[in-house]
Amino acid sequence: MPALLLLCFCAAGCIPTRDGTQDELREPHFLRGQELRKQLDNRGAAEAFERALEANSRSASAHFELGLLFEQPLNDPATAIFHFERFLKLRPTSDRAEIVRQRVNNCKMELAKLFLIAPNAPSVQKEMDKLKTEVERLGLENNQLRRHVEVLSSQATARGVAPAPAAPAAATALAAMVPAKKTAAPPTSAPPLMPVSARIPEAPATKPAKASAPSTRTHAVKKGDIPETIARQYGVKLEALLAANPNLDPKRMKIGQAVSIPAP
Repeated sequence: MPALLLLCFCAAGCIPTRDGTQDELREPHFLRGQELRKQLDNRGAAEAFERALEANSRSASAHFELGLLFEQPLNDPATAIFHFERFLKLRPTSDRAEIVRQRVNNCKMELAKLFLIAPNAPSVQKEMDKLKTEVERLGLENNQLRRHVEVLSSQATARGVAPAPAAPAAATALAAMVPAKKTAAPPTSAPPLMPVSARIPEAPATKPAKASAPSTRTHAVKKGDIPETIARQYGVKLEALLAANPNLDPKRMKIGQAVSIPAP
């Protein structure tokens, strides 16, 4: 009788296999993920294995497959480490445990390379050169505005009008001269000053927007994009990219999704 009961349990699948993966391997989403991986649809395979985890959060097999996908085809070592470590927690005595530990170490080395190489990436240098050119251009325009204010002050002195107090920057001098137009009585002997003061506020109107342009860039997600590759492409740190996009889920990125790119 005990032998007959044991046979019935085996036939019903109640006794797990040696590594406890039999049910995990038969899960429909897991099977779909294996099929998509054979078709080289790595992103689709990853989504299928993630659905397998939603059906069974303790599916070590799904964690293992996701670790392999994120390690190489999807090039996301941080996510690969997460899934490999979950596999080791669920199957610490598995035959694959030693191989998985080695892969975790390889992924950590890749992350270290990413943070060491990122500051010297060509895209970072390109952005720095662009910002340097912009600063030089704004400095030149500021000097031109300062000389313009000095000329206006000289003209006002020649006409007997007290010049505005000197200021360290042209924008400050302009701001000091504009209120004088509102409070002072209209002069009778020097009407030409009115058009000059009317032109003064126009110069700095759009200057700050150009200097802040690099902090408002966005990136449209393409097939195969992940946070690390986007950060590497724009020469920003991964932590800064994730901080600028608090709602960004690396596992749920969709093609065409807008990702804010912070300033380097």
